[in-house]
Amino acid sequence: MKSLLNTVADLMREKNLRGLMIGGHAVTALGHARATFDLDLIIPRSSAQEWSIALAGLRYGKFSESVNFHQYEAPSDFPLPPIDLMLVDEDVFDALELTKTPTEPIAVPSVEAMIALKLHAAKQQHRTEAEKDWSDIIALFKAHRLSLDAPHIHAMIMRHGGQHAIERIQAAIAGGN
Repeated sequence: MKSLLNTVADLMREKNLRGLMIGGHAVTALGHARATFDLDLIIPRSSAQEWSIALAGLRYGKFSESVNFHQYEAPSDFPLPPIDLMLVDEDVFDALELTKTPTEPIAVPSVEAMIALKLHAAKQQHRTEAEKDWSDIIALFKAHRLSLDAPHIHAMIMRHGGQHAIERIQAAIAGGN
């Protein structure tokens, strides 16, 4: 049986849909294996309707929608993992796409861009998975042997997470956690 990732990758090619994998599958593709069930994609806001139509062709229906997120689920008689779409402005998507790591079957943002996305998510006020985001941030930092001494890394962490993020990463690296 074809995997959901391959099915979505084929759909992206067939329908010329732009998107990058984010979330747990992307973290795994970037070198930190962790359990995940749903598929998270970041897409240009302008393609949300095209994505909705394409996912309907896979029998997915939208069950939740906000300005920045659309969530889809398969019918109960066809139990597949949920698909979450994060919608961003075209310029943001273009910038992420420029950094992409060509993982198979779906490309992911670069490790630095993933960390920036995770930092942004972790500081959202009502985020229920902030600790999972922090675990991913630290694991990616360690897996790629990133250093806060590198000016571009330090600047990126400050921009997306602030001094608190710098201190939390320093403590995790020093403590081995």
